[in-house]
Amino acid sequence: MAGEIYLSNLSGQFDYQSILDQLEQLKYVQANAIAQKEDKVLQQKSAFSTFASMLEDFKNDFETFADDELFDKKIVTVSDESIATVTLNDESKVEPTKLSFTVNQLATTDVWLSQAGPADDSDSVAREDGSFTISIGGEDYTVDYFEGDTIRDLAQHINDATDEVNASVFYDGSNYRLIVSSKETGTDNAIEIKDDTGELLDKLELGENYDDSHVQEAQNSIIDIYGETVESQNNVFSNVIDGVDIEVYKTSDTPVDVDISNDDEAVKTALENIFVKYNNLVDFAQEVTSPDGPLSGDITLHSIRSKIFDSFDPLMDKELIEVDHTNGHLSLNTEKFDELIKEDKDGLKEAFDEVEENLQPYLDYLFDPVDGLIDQKEESYDTKIDRYEEEISTTLERINEEMERLKMQFINLDTVLGELNSIQTQIGVLLTPTTTTIE
Repeated sequence: MAGEIYLSNLSGQFDYQSILDQLEQLKYVQANAIAQKEDKVLQQKSAFSTFASMLEDFKNDFETFADDELFDKKIVTVSDESIATVTLNDESKVEPTKLSFTVNQLATTDVWLSQAGPADDSDSVAREDGSFTISIGGEDYTVDYFEGDTIRDLAQHINDATDEVNASVFYDGSNYRLIVSSKETGTDNAIEIKDDTGELLDKLELGENYDDSHVQEAQNSIIDIYGETVESQNNVFSNVIDGVDIEVYKTSDTPVDVDISNDDEAVKTALENIFVKYNNLVDFAQEVTSPDGPLSGDITLHSIRSKIFDSFDPLMDKELIEVDHTNGHLSLNTEKFDELIKEDKDGLKEAFDEVEENLQPYLDYLFDPVDGLIDQKEESYDTKIDRYEEEISTTLERINEEMERLKMQFINLDTVLGELNSIQTQIGVLLTPTTTTIE
């Protein structure tokens, strides 16, 4: 039993522990054979999982290849990006083009600054309760103030009254003055400030009666495209050309030149990338299915590779693929590609679409979380591994039980032999003749 101590060879007849050790080693041969089978499956699963990961990389690159907008991609170059940048919001609407424009004016916010203010920001500026109106974007907002309010209280009242402006306190080195500005640029966000009751605006010299307090007038940005002026409430001009946004940063005396062209390299790169990933699959499949490989005799990897290869037939028909028959690698016939992208772009796109129709459903099937081949294959490996683990556990448990039973039998045998030896000794003493000496 567990926890008990047994001493071998108490009888002196034989060392049963060495016999048990030898028997135990013989018994473990069976468990080791199962472990070797399990290790083989573990290697198979590892190889297949690596292939599946590489296949997923291929699938990700194929999604770029199959992107409906791939052939619409454009390259934009701007002569001076410190003046303006150009972005494409819908490349499918943009045709290759060149244009020039100058930036005549930037959009600005509307800013009012009181011409007077207290020397101490804790001093009261309101001698009585009152109100004034701030108008912006066609909306009027009433600002109430109260006797004893400081200039900072007044700024807070304005911010509480509307989210359309920012009010803050400006210190000019001598006095604290109130500054009110629109949050957005453009003439639609021009501000008007009018007194309702009280004399606070007069005290601060702020509003419609004090022209000098209107320190910056809201204005739109303006660009000139070939003599035609275009305005924007902010510094972004959307869809001046279909699908194109222009953002300006400063005015310019010289034209900003913009060149929008087809990004043919994006199409070529997408095609070359999937060939690289395909070639990786080919090399790995050949390695792990070789006679000494962990997946030797398994046709799954070659079946997948073959299906992918067959899906490239539309590209083969366009003579876009070169095959290296020594290693199965594919590469792009760049000369043919350059010819087709210039002379038969629609035909080239049609070939890409046919490849997508052939291959995308198959890739989706492979990685389907319910019925997909990848998950099913990995689950089959897991099932085998679990079965082997159970067999090993059962075998080891049986061996331990057998060894414990044999140990008890040997202990009993050793005890019996010891008793027999003792009896034999006693009989020998009894049978030994006694000699008497006569003097």
